[in-house]
Amino acid sequence: MVTIINFGSKKTPLIASVVASCGKENRIVNWDDCIDDDLKSATKLIFSGSPTMFTQADLDPYISKFSFIKNGQIPVLAICFGHQLMGILHGATIFRGEEVRTENKIRVLKKDTLFDGLFPTCEMKEDHTEGISLPAGFIHLATSASYTNEAMRHPTLPLWGVQFHPEVSGSNGEKLIGNFLR
Repeated sequence: MVTIINFGSKKTPLIASVVASCGKENRIVNWDDCIDDDLKSATKLIFSGSPTMFTQADLDPYISKFSFIKNGQIPVLAICFGHQLMGILHGATIFRGEEVRTENKIRVLKKDTLFDGLFPTCEMKEDHTEGISLPAGFIHLATSASYTNEAMRHPTLPLWGVQFHPEVSGSNGEKLIGNFLR
C-alpha cells in the first residue's frame, strides 16, 4: 500500500490518481492524523506539498512526527513541502526564494533511477516560494535556473526529494512517480 501523506495540498488527489494509474493501491492520510498503524502497512510513502511555509511555521510538530523517515525503513518520495521537510530532517537550511508557479526546465545532474526515461533537461511544474540547501551527504540530482536543489536523494537509504510537482507535470511527472513506485 502506497501511503500519501497530505500536508494540505490541493494537488494531493492528483498524486493518488497518478499512483493508481501506475497500478498501485494507495490511500491519503492527513499529516496530523497519521498514526503508526498507517505507516506499518505502507510499502512506500509520498509526502505532498503544502500551502504552509516553513519560514513562517513552527517546525517542531513536523520534525517530531516524521523524524522516523531518517531510518530509511520505508522508501519516501517527498514533493515540494515534503522535500523541504526531508531536507530539514537531515540538516538542510530552509530559505525564502523567488515565487515560481510555472513550468520550469529541470536539469538532471546525476543519473538516478528516479529520472529513468526522462531527458537530461525536462519540464516540470513548479509551485513554491521556498527552497532548501542540499543536506550534507545527500546526492544532488537536479537543478533549475530558479532553485539549485530541485532533486536529491540519500546516498544509501531509499529517500528522494523533489522541489517541483510531478503530479501536475504531465507524462514527465507520471514517469518520475512511476520510477519511484518500481
